[in-house]
Amino acid sequence: MRLAHHEDAVHAMHRAWADRDAPGLAALMAPDVVALTDGGGVVPTELFPVRGAGDVTELLLRSSAACSQVEIVEHPVNGHTGLVVRDAGRVIAIVILNVRARLVCDVWVVLNPDKLRRWNGDYD
Repeated sequence: MRLAHHEDAVHAMHRAWADRDAPGLAALMAPDVVALTDGGGVVPTELFPVRGAGDVTELLLRSSAACSQVEIVEHPVNGHTGLVVRDAGRVIAIVILNVRARLVCDVWVVLNPDKLRRWNGDYD
């Protein structure tokens, strides 16, 4: 994966998701894309991997639909650009993407509030 391809894909995903453009979002993903979610048993989430561009698109759009003041921003995550989802200023999800051949092939969505504490400035 070239870094530029990763950055381009993240930027395009950001725009399409923020615009709630389901066809545009699905077109950025490989047909066999896989999404894994981590709610830590605290936040309701998918129990099994979500497979396919249509189902992953639905998962992403559904995850932000209930937010009253959703904001999606590009931000460094684990050494690469990822997406941070905030609701009313509070981080509710971190999204990490793996890009291959200019298409998103893996999506990891961290929803576990314990893992998001530092993103929200909640320190012990």
